[in-house]
Amino acid sequence: MSEREQEARGATPPGVPRGWVRHPHERMLITPLVAGVGGLLAFFTVVAIVVWLPIHTFDPAPSSDWAPLSSEAHAGRNLFAQNGCYVCHSGYSRPQDVRESLYFLYPKISAPGDFWGSDQSPNLLGTERTGPDLSQESGWHPNDWQSAHFYDPRYMDPRSLMPDMKSLFSDKQVDQLIAFVEERSGKSGLLRYAGQLYAKHVVLANQGFPSPYTGFQGAHKPIVSSLPDSKLTPQDGQLEEAPNLAQIDRSYWLAGDPLPVTEQNLLRGKEVFLDRCVGCHGLKGDGKGPGATFLSPPPADFTSADDACCGGDTGPGDFYYRILRGWPGTAMENFGDRLSVDDIWRVVLFLKTIPNGTLTPYRSPEPKDYIVWQPSKELIAWTKSHQTLIGNVAFEKKASKDPFMQEAMRVLPGLAPSDRLTLNNQAHTPLSLQDAANGIKALYQDMLNRAWSDAKARGEKLPPESQKAIAPTVPGQQ
Repeated sequence: MSEREQEARGATPPGVPRGWVRHPHERMLITPLVAGVGGLLAFFTVVAIVVWLPIHTFDPAPSSDWAPLSSEAHAGRNLFAQNGCYVCHSGYSRPQDVRESLYFLYPKISAPGDFWGSDQSPNLLGTERTGPDLSQESGWHPNDWQSAHFYDPRYMDPRSLMPDMKSLFSDKQVDQLIAFVEERSGKSGLLRYAGQLYAKHVVLANQGFPSPYTGFQGAHKPIVSSLPDSKLTPQDGQLEEAPNLAQIDRSYWLAGDPLPVTEQNLLRGKEVFLDRCVGCHGLKGDGKGPGATFLSPPPADFTSADDACCGGDTGPGDFYYRILRGWPGTAMENFGDRLSVDDIWRVVLFLKTIPNGTLTPYRSPEPKDYIVWQPSKELIAWTKSHQTLIGNVAFEKKASKDPFMQEAMRVLPGLAPSDRLTLNNQAHTPLSLQDAANGIKALYQDMLNRAWSDAKARGEKLPPESQKAIAPTVPGQQ
């Protein structure tokens, strides 16, 4: 290349070998206008694919578990959305929630069909889990527990971060929120709720509480008040404690505490009790905690040494099962997902010392305070005459795919198929597992039909009537 051509192209920069060609200047093709238009085009393309396209093309059929909301629950859903409750409480259970959960808190994985229809729009799925997921909350707590929890969450859970709602909602609005929480989990949740209502009736009847029952308001009051006003009494030859033990799995009736009665175990049990239980049971263990005024029946009083239901005469296995799995029909929830097995047994050890004053200030429980439990002769004789004992465990179970029988077995796990308790009403109605299943079915169908009618009156799109059918339950899964 001649020197003239090099000069025409510009001088060779320093350090560049002589004879190299310098690249000519070029004009930038991506101007700010092109970049802006291209960015907007990309943005709206993504929005169309991710937002618009699914809304207009993705229309899954309702899942087999889908159920509409009653008018009261629908109003509660609006309150739930307006007050941002979904920010802390998500509304869908993930696969890992089901795999890692204990004691049926997440019995199923959420599916798109669970959120079918305009009842579920806008969605309340949430993105944070500051509080527990509520997609499967229905039926795990009775209405009076929910009412106390909305008033002040620390009444039910002293460790809760949730703000109290007593200044935000009227009593009617609280009832609407409760209805939404108890109906939001589809047909499986509605079935649990029916079991909870039935168990509440059995517990109140057993303890002689007259109607009307406190803690039942709103849409479900007519259902509960339609049940017979009665109390449970044993038939001739029945165990006197049978109505109470009907809600305790038989494998725990004669169980003893496996941990030694040491000062260390007792102190740990007291620590857990003060951390978890005083909202209902009180600082003295007398059942007069701040949340007790909302609850019917009232929380257990542990201070009596002669009480075979909740005091010193209560079996360790009885206490353990109630803490582990809860007590349907009462505010006693299950702690099996929050406490270790050893810590539950330590609480049981401590409960057996409360009648001796171990909750008084500056008082530490000692092994000498522990009340040793001896099963009554009647209990031993009754269990031997009614089922086969394997070691220290009594079994008589029935496998069933009927979801209503499964729910009856969940809320009355101590009843065997051959057992009958007598309701002390004019007809002396017997109570068996089949009777309980029939009662739960009646409650369930009444609530589902009411929700269906309310949704139809609101002009909601509804699937065929066949959607009302509830799928058979795998034994042991409900």
